[in-house]
Amino acid sequence: MSNLWVFGTYAGAVILALLLLYVFRARAWYWHAISLLLAMVVGLMPPPEQLQGKQGDLIVGGTFVFLLLWAIAAPFFRKRRPPGQEPAGSA
Repeated sequence: MSNLWVFGTYAGAVILALLLLYVFRARAWYWHAISLLLAMVVGLMPPPEQLQGKQGDLIVGGTFVFLLLWAIAAPFFRKRRPPGQEPAGSA
């Protein structure tokens, strides 16, 4: 397996996570918390027999990078408020 596959997989995961955040903005906080939890589960669990090997490493690694980046970058992609609209309770 060439290094181009590895770079393409991880770059694709990063681009997809950031593109989805840019287009759809951050959703409710609990979706990103669940994403972070799933990233930790995927990253720390031993891979099943079907995913052992180089291709399995790319699948697990790409999934981990996507979920982790989607969870961590969410605060930077919050929905914007129209000018003049303040959060409730602020004076």
